[in-house]
Amino acid sequence: MERPTHSMTGVGFAAGPSEVGEVRIEVRSVNGKGLSTKLRVPAAASGYEAAIEELVRANLTRGSVMVVVERTQAPNPLPDRDAMRALAESLRGMAAEFGLPVPGLGEVVQLALAVGRPDAMTARPLPPQLRTLFERAFIELLSHRRSDGRGTTSAILAQLDEFDTQRNVAMSRAPKWAEEYRDKLLARTQEFVARHLPQAPSAFDVVREVAAFTDRVNVDEELQRLAAHTVEVRAVLQRGGEVGRRLEFLLQELLRETNTLGSKSPDAVVSHAVVAMKSCIDRIKEQAANLE
Repeated sequence: MERPTHSMTGVGFAAGPSEVGEVRIEVRSVNGKGLSTKLRVPAAASGYEAAIEELVRANLTRGSVMVVVERTQAPNPLPDRDAMRALAESLRGMAAEFGLPVPGLGEVVQLALAVGRPDAMTARPLPPQLRTLFERAFIELLSHRRSDGRGTTSAILAQLDEFDTQRNVAMSRAPKWAEEYRDKLLARTQEFVARHLPQAPSAFDVVREVAAFTDRVNVDEELQRLAAHTVEVRAVLQRGGEVGRRLEFLLQELLRETNTLGSKSPDAVVSHAVVAMKSCIDRIKEQAANLE
């Protein structure tokens, strides 16, 4: 089953009321070797860090992620009235039971605030409203990453088409250059033998040595492997999902075979084609570095 190819670059925003007041959430990601997360949250949201990182891991697999939570408006500083009413009733009962003065409003408010204040050092799950805002921000981030991934994939495929065009140039020249190279080498060898050796070796020996040397410029295997690698790159992009690391390996192989092709070629046309092929690989590498 094909899956969308995501870029590692994107941003998502969400804003609205939450359990810690009015907040604005920004989730931004850029390319990275693995998945790393940096958080910047207000003191009122401390304790949610582990839950936020868990949410990042649930949505992303690669990228350097920055999560920023800003409070745009603090919540009502007074505790909930129903909670205060219940606490006051409980305190009046305890005061009567122990024969103590009934606590005043200020004492009830202070105690309600203390009871309702969470421990900042305790890891807590995201409350419903805050979690909903984070989910909205991640939906927008993933939409951006998916859209950017489509554009990046199209750019890679365009460079791959150009690479194949240059590879076909080399493929069309290879049989001609091998034959021309063999004929030139045989003629020069015969000329050298006639001038410098008192007794010429047999024609069989000369042809055998020339043929062995000519084999060194044979690039059939390199061209076949280049074709296979480009087919695999297209297949990886079509399957989608996490493609970045697989593309890195395939591009290394493309570059290795292209360098071998260039080192073996005595043909100027093929040498120019090899330079163009390496430029295509460099551009594809730049694009692939952004893919998840």
